[in-house]
Amino acid sequence: MATRAEWMDLVRRSERSGLDLAKFARREGIKPKQLYWWRWRLRSSSELAAPAKPEFLPVRVVTSTPQPAATPIEIALPNGRLVRVRPGFDPATLERVLAIAAEQEVAC
Repeated sequence: MATRAEWMDLVRRSERSGLDLAKFARREGIKPKQLYWWRWRLRSSSELAAPAKPEFLPVRVVTSTPQPAATPIEIALPNGRLVRVRPGFDPATLERVLAIAAEQEVAC
């Protein structure tokens, strides 16, 4: 049997968990009715304050530093052609370009 202090700890942990009391109780291996009763008992005796209402916190937006440009990818085809692909390319377009570039031989 848990002590009053242990029940108070369980109730506080259940409120911080974000779970509803029944799920928290099952997770802890205790009967949900016991946890409901202890929450009611501790609140009614003013030993446990009702959970505070959520509030918004101030936010400050900070601009990020620009990332260095990524190096392009180079694809050397067997026919001697070289295709450079920059970051942010469209895969479908690249596939068509490679198909066309691979078809024709390089004239020297």
